[in-house]
Amino acid sequence: ARTPQPAARAPQPAARSPPPAEPAASEAKRGDELKAWLRSLDRGAGHMLEYYDTLEAEFDADLSQIAAAKISGDPSKGVLGTVDPSFWDVVKVSKAGHRMLFAHGISRL
Repeated sequence: ARTPQPAARAPQPAARSPPPAEPAASEAKRGDELKAWLRSLDRGAGHMLEYYDTLEAEFDADLSQIAAAKISGDPSKGVLGTVDPSFWDVVKVSKAGHRMLFAHGISRL
């Protein structure tokens, strides 16, 4: 007498993890946060928004990436010395007043 063998089981599909957060929603949130931060730099005047497109392209509109431009710079250069000099070139900030506003904002990130 043969012992009945268990029926072969069909492979079970792997458990699916929930879909990742909607990338577009995440990008939109970062964009909104960046715009709000830029407005805060000049107390809502909106002049700093001219840098939005560059910051979005170069830093993915991500404030934590922008914060990475913070360095422990030369104290004799004041707040401007706390921002990596390459930031000014990448973002194309030539106006001294705008550099000051960015430097103060980045120091608070």
